Amino acid sequence: MIEKIVGIVAPLFLIVGVGYFYGARWRPEMRITNQLIMDVFMPALILSVMIREDFFPTQYVALMAGGAAVMLGSGIVGFAFAKLLGLSWRSFVPSAMFKNWANLGIPLYVLALGDSALGGGVMLVVVGNILCFSIGTYIYSGKLSSLEILKTPIILAVIAGIFVNSVNLEVPTYLSRPIDMLGQVAIPMMLFSLGVRLTRVSWSESSIGIIMAVFSPLVGVMLALLVLQIIPMPELHQDILILFGVLPPAVINFMLAEQYDRDAEKVASMVLIGNLASVICIPILLYFLLSSS
Repeated sequence: MIEKIVGIVAPLFLIVGVGYFYGARWRPEMRITNQLIMDVFMPALILSVMIREDFFPTQYVALMAGGAAVMLGSGIVGFAFAKLLGLSWRSFVPSAMFKNWANLGIPLYVLALGDSALGGGVMLVVVGNILCFSIGTYIYSGKLSSLEILKTPIILAVIAGIFVNSVNLEVPTYLSRPIDMLGQVAIPMMLFSLGVRLTRVSWSESSIGIIMAVFSPLVGVMLALLVLQIIPMPELHQDILILFGVLPPAVINFMLAEQYDRDAEKVASMVLIGNLASVICIPILLYFLLSSS
């Protein structure tokens, strides 16, 4: 069992580690790389999954509803928790809600559960991005703009994928193959980019970071287990949702907090320490998850 868990988590954290040490040593400019991930590689991954003949969006409705419930529930619990401790809810709540569903989540699902988990992981990325760029930007900025969601390439890829599915359009190999090849770049690139990004955040607000490192996986997993009592779904999707619950805060939280000048240093600490703590939290959850399967 231990060897199996190490086989799952080692590739994840080794690639993140390579990115971290490379970033710390060379301080590369990752803006263009990150933009390529969000504008090209990640949309290609989503589209490559959605245009497969065996992909049916309706089979993921329950999982997507469950993911949304976990995020919204984390936000509600986070709001109450922040008010109780006298913390800034506008910086605490998004970090509790918006997890590392892409950079860390998708590789984790695939390594732990197999290639069949990719479709579910992709659909959780879609739900996460919709909520992040609507509710998330509203919390950080105080303004709500639905147009921002429609402009994101990830959502455009989803719309294209739904269209292909709905009309049963057969995509020729000369198109599907390069889309698939571009999508395959996304997973290792996201892990490497995560490592580099973590070199840009700080320990300056370590106390709030430690609080989030405990809060995020604990509340996330508990809410996922609660949701599974309410929303029935296949066993594979149950496992994906539980793994989704343990994920740490996404780096996008730091980027938005910095953009809207909303306690960026505190959010940076929550992201950094939360992701470091996942080295412990994820293997522990995997042990119980794999033992029960």
